[in-house]
Amino acid sequence: MTICPKCKAENRPEAAFCSRCGTILFIQPAPPEPVTDVAPAPEPAPPIQEPAPQVEEPAYSTPNSRRSEESIFGGRYKYDALIYQNEHETHYTVTELCEPPAPCVRICSNPACRTIHSPIDTGEEKYCTYCGSPLEQNPPLLMIQEADHDRYGSLQPIIDAHLAHPHIHPPLAIFQQEVPGGVRYCLVSPYSQELPSRPEISRILEWGIQLATGLDYLHSHGIAFGEEVDPAGFGLVEDKIVWRNFSNVRILPMLADREKINNVRQLALSLYAWMTGKSTYRVDPALSPELNELFHRALVDEGFTSGAELASQIEQTIKTGISPLNITYQVGRRTHTGKRRSKNEDSLVCLTLCRLINGISRPAGVFAIADGMGGHTSGELASNLAVESLTQKASPELGELHNRTSGECIAWLKDIVQAANQAVYEKRQNTSSDMGSTMVCALMVGSQAYIAHLGDSRSYLLRGDSIQQLTSDHSLVQHLVDIGQIQSQDARNHPQRNVIFRSLGEKPQVIADICIQNLLPGDKILLCSDGCTGMLDDQQVRVIIQETGSPQAACDQLIEAANLAGGEDNISVILVEITGA
Repeated sequence: MTICPKCKAENRPEAAFCSRCGTILFIQPAPPEPVTDVAPAPEPAPPIQEPAPQVEEPAYSTPNSRRSEESIFGGRYKYDALIYQNEHETHYTVTELCEPPAPCVRICSNPACRTIHSPIDTGEEKYCTYCGSPLEQNPPLLMIQEADHDRYGSLQPIIDAHLAHPHIHPPLAIFQQEVPGGVRYCLVSPYSQELPSRPEISRILEWGIQLATGLDYLHSHGIAFGEEVDPAGFGLVEDKIVWRNFSNVRILPMLADREKINNVRQLALSLYAWMTGKSTYRVDPALSPELNELFHRALVDEGFTSGAELASQIEQTIKTGISPLNITYQVGRRTHTGKRRSKNEDSLVCLTLCRLINGISRPAGVFAIADGMGGHTSGELASNLAVESLTQKASPELGELHNRTSGECIAWLKDIVQAANQAVYEKRQNTSSDMGSTMVCALMVGSQAYIAHLGDSRSYLLRGDSIQQLTSDHSLVQHLVDIGQIQSQDARNHPQRNVIFRSLGEKPQVIADICIQNLLPGDKILLCSDGCTGMLDDQQVRVIIQETGSPQAACDQLIEAANLAGGEDNISVILVEITGA
């Protein structure tokens, strides 16, 4: 324990500030600053199972049934929400019932810190031992993992360590509870969200620094991970990454250098996998020379002997600047009326700009498809207005986007979509029509794609032999698929497949869903209206694109195949291939 020279209170051994009076005990590096130049990618929500209709039955009647909303876990934690359930395990968010004099879990009030403090034997803590800020009086949101067998007993030594670090979400308590149906084994830990599926490289580098400092803290407490790091062992809290899964750790009285090097190597491999999608390391031409050098040292050469050494190298890489990829865009586009419609209500636009600076090709582009709705000439007019508005705003500003941050690019994309919405909305009001339009719009700046969409026009990523849908339709059938009422293969022929929840022109303000995708040489981004996806499934689309020699030939083949399959609607496609310059 560390004794405060002012109030004589006992503190955690590593405390930089007294938990009772906030006095500085020793100087340590400044607490982490929030990342302000990187916009957060959209975060996927944890899997949630919809509540079943309430019936008269016990709160816990079968091995895999769930608690009622009035449940109290272990006499201390109040039910908040169900977030996951399978046959043997159920996860809930909970809040702690804090009744004096019993101490409770607290969280630092400093937004740049937010360290979790579990109760310790020396009494209630009032100040953060990491940054010295006051602890919040309201308890943080917690999570309880509840299993039908003992999975958590090995975590007690980690709980007893009372870990307190901004990038550590340690286990807080374990207990057993007798409920109707048997004994439940419970683990309490701070709540965190899943990582986004496609984080930006700049964001991953910030994560690397945060996780490396957290790893050093764990090593200072004799805690080491095993041979592998669980991909689920990382979580996000307020745009800050944390270590959160400690089922595969050992506490050793003295950590050997090889243990530390191996753990840092595993962390570096996780960063590499997030950047490239690859689980084994090899020099990647899609990464800058600086990043390849960093990963080669961490994963092939002697490695880094501490998290601090890795964090320092990442910081140096960021300060040096990450060389842009030398790439260009090959673009194909085509639109067709289809076989059943008399006119084409789709509109599309492709704007590209490429600058060569010091021999490096730095392309940028805006690509969009609008599928008009409203009947008569209204749909055609709506899609035309949307594309014209987008073109007028994007054309003079496209060349400036290389100098903007990721957050600024996202804001710009939102602005041009809103401008398109305003154009359609005003015309709709002036003509008293029901015109509207879907839209899928990709802003591509170098090796980064920002994609906005409304309605059921889609975007796909084709990488290697795989195809991945990047957008999720704002449609009734997609909602029915999401809640399990129909299967995805049934959506194409559902009688209400044309019911759209979100579109341009319906309201004065519109919110588009936005996703971010890192691009590698060889990747292809496909934008298409539902006239294509309504006729062809994803694998048919993938095969056609793979078997054609150019983006334009692929677009021509997609139109032909959709028409051969029935051509029930207008068909529009844009295909952008990322190639080495």
